[in-house]
Amino acid sequence: MEELEVKKDFTNIYIQKSPNAYLKEMKRLDYRIPNETKPLYLSIAKQLYKKLSKKKINIIDIGSSYGINSALMKYNLTMSDLDDFFLEQEPSIEQSKQFFENLSSYDTLDFYQIDISQPALKFSENTGLCKKGICVNLESGNLPIQDLPQADMIIATGCIGYIGYKAFSNLFELIKKQQSKSNLESSEKGTVFAFSVLRIFDMEKIQKVFDHYGYSLVKSDIKPIRQRRFSDSEEKYKTISLLHGKGIDTKWLEDDGHFYADFYIASPKILETNLVSMSEKLKS
Repeated sequence: MEELEVKKDFTNIYIQKSPNAYLKEMKRLDYRIPNETKPLYLSIAKQLYKKLSKKKINIIDIGSSYGINSALMKYNLTMSDLDDFFLEQEPSIEQSKQFFENLSSYDTLDFYQIDISQPALKFSENTGLCKKGICVNLESGNLPIQDLPQADMIIATGCIGYIGYKAFSNLFELIKKQQSKSNLESSEKGTVFAFSVLRIFDMEKIQKVFDHYGYSLVKSDIKPIRQRRFSDSEEKYKTISLLHGKGIDTKWLEDDGHFYADFYIASPKILETNLVSMSEKLKS
């Protein structure tokens, strides 16, 4: 895929036992999008909590890496807070677990995480950032239905593009199996999706998958969110050339030397009124 050839490959920092190398590189590149998506995800989670009258909201984070979304959302942290703890020392797993346990948390959120990096998931599990980590390639299917709860919300920050329409088809098939197992119709309880997508990625095929499974997927009215600095001049040149080739204006955005992402949300079409309401509340 042409879009993937544009971006620098960071595979080596996602497969370490601790998040130190990952956080160090992301700090260098001013990767701070989890700070920006946190209030958006929390807004949706709180709306679901009120609507569903549940004790817990089950959130599946796809492409979760070391559980950054979970850390920020559960413990009201920022990326800088994580940098301060992990980069000023090299804490052990036990010290990292203790760090999070000493913080007050939102007890209404239960996280389940999916990623292709077993070490990253293991770190997240061992430090209590998720109830369970599932190491699986979403593109290949065969998702372990026994390991995942029925999701109230599925989120993703930065992995859309690396995973495409096949991954979402597989997720929807899992949701169908879960609903069938519990005799629930999709109209009775619909999973809400929320994710950021870099502007270089085309969403057409993913949009078709959502439509096929009876979901409305909409790009929110929130202005594009800054993701990170370009790693070098080549990455910037390739990105801007690609966007211009698609007829996308980069003035005031990528021209300033950063990747930018759009924010999408989705729900079953039958619950579209709720989707519009959620989208409106995000802007406030």
